[in-house]
Amino acid sequence: MTHVPSNEFEVNTDAALVDPDWEGFVQHHDARYGLAIHHLKSLVKGRRFDNEAMKLRVGPEGFYLQSRRFPAAFHGGTGRSDVRFIDFDEAQAIAWEAIALYRSGDARSLTVVYDDDDPPEAFFGYRVGSEERFEMGELSHGQPIHLRVTVDAVGPQDLIEGGRGTVVYQRAADGRHVLLKRPGAPLPYQPLQRLRD
Repeated sequence: MTHVPSNEFEVNTDAALVDPDWEGFVQHHDARYGLAIHHLKSLVKGRRFDNEAMKLRVGPEGFYLQSRRFPAAFHGGTGRSDVRFIDFDEAQAIAWEAIALYRSGDARSLTVVYDDDDPPEAFFGYRVGSEERFEMGELSHGQPIHLRVTVDAVGPQDLIEGGRGTVVYQRAADGRHVLLKRPGAPLPYQPLQRLRD
């Protein structure tokens, strides 16, 4: 089991994107997440692995990623993350494994972006409870330019140490394939009662 220090924190807006009240979305989103997002972004000073669809920043204090077209889609956390460059074959394997974990119920959320069109070809999946899930878009056979999965596996799996944490794949603007792993990260905040009402 991986221990997460109590002084680490995570900001994940996934729950806010599940069937929101779009009329008051910006106001509610800023009230709920604005200060935390601003604080996390001020802490993360480091390398940029951005592409045309997503910003990905990684530093000694943590990481964050944010959609360029829809900035309300934000995920990040403090603490150390492992980041490295991988080849195309490993990038494909990561994508297949992440999708399999989500489909099997061993991942809480999955975001996949295939291009930066308007609107982009993308998939967003979020498990509200053990049986309920919210999904937008379609999964494709093509290699994504961005993928994020939040793993909470019951059984053995190869994607992340300890079976819990966040895995991010990104094809950077220079064409290199970037893999970020944050094992043991806390799961996304899930206001289940509010989502079910």
